[in-house]
Amino acid sequence: MKHLIVIIALCFTISISAQSRKVGVRLGMGLPNLESIDDNIFSTDFKSVAGFDGGVFMDYGLTENFSIKFELAFARRGGERNGVQPIPGSLLNPALSLITMGQTVYAEFDNRALFWYIELPVLAKYEWHLGDRWGVYVNGGFYVDFITRPRQKTSGTSQLYYDANRTIPVQIPVNPEDPPQNWILIDLPPQDFTTESDINKSVANMDFGAMLGIGASYAIDAKNEILADIRGSYGFIPLQNDIEAYGTVHMGSLTFSLGYAYTFGNKGRKTPE
Repeated sequence: MKHLIVIIALCFTISISAQSRKVGVRLGMGLPNLESIDDNIFSTDFKSVAGFDGGVFMDYGLTENFSIKFELAFARRGGERNGVQPIPGSLLNPALSLITMGQTVYAEFDNRALFWYIELPVLAKYEWHLGDRWGVYVNGGFYVDFITRPRQKTSGTSQLYYDANRTIPVQIPVNPEDPPQNWILIDLPPQDFTTESDINKSVANMDFGAMLGIGASYAIDAKNEILADIRGSYGFIPLQNDIEAYGTVHMGSLTFSLGYAYTFGNKGRKTPE
C-alpha cells in the first residue's frame, strides 16, 4: 500500500507540469522465465508458461520527446516442469513419508506453477518522431509486483524412485508382520499426482525489479495513436520463501503487447490533414 501511495503522489506531482498527458491501454502476452541461480534440483528445468499481460497507463510528457509513464498492469506468469523430477520428503503424504523415511524421491509427472500479478511499473520514456505519424521509443525503469492466487497443479501417475535414473524403486514389504530380515519386498504401486494446491505460504507476496523495453507508435490523428511494445523484466526478490531448501529463483518475463493511447490536455501530435 505504501508503494501505491508513493506512485499516486508522484503521478500527481508530475501531472502539474506535464506538457502533454496520455491515457491508454495495452493488451499482450508474456513469456515468463523462472530462473534458478544456484542449480537447486527442485527449481531447475522449469519452462515458460505464456500468459496474459496487460493493463492501463498514464503517460506524462515533460518535453516533446521525454515522458514518465505509470502503469497498472495484470499478468499471469508461471512455469512448468514435466517428466522425472524430485519430490521433497516433506511434501509427501504422511504414509509415503513414513515409507521413504523422509528422503527425497523421484517420480515422472507434470508440474505447473501459476501466479497472477498486480504490477505497478514507473518508466522513463524517450521517443523519436519519424515524420508526422510514426515514432519509435525506448523506456525503462522499475516496478513493484504483488503476487495473488499462486497455484500449483500436478497430474499423472508414477512409481517412486530414490534416484533420478529410476534404478532404485521405493519398495514395501508384503509381510510387514514378520521380522524385517524376513520381509519380502515389492515395488510400491504407482501413485496418483493429480492435484491442485495453494502455495501462497511458500512464495513471496511481492517482487521488485527492473524493466526495459522498446516500441513504436502510429498517430491516427492529433489525439489518437496505436502502440506496439516489447519489454523485458527481471525481479530482484527470490520467489521462494525457503531458499535453503528450494534454491534462489527469480521471476523474469518477456512481454509483447499492442496498445492504444489518447492525448488530452495541452497538445497532441501534429498530423497532416
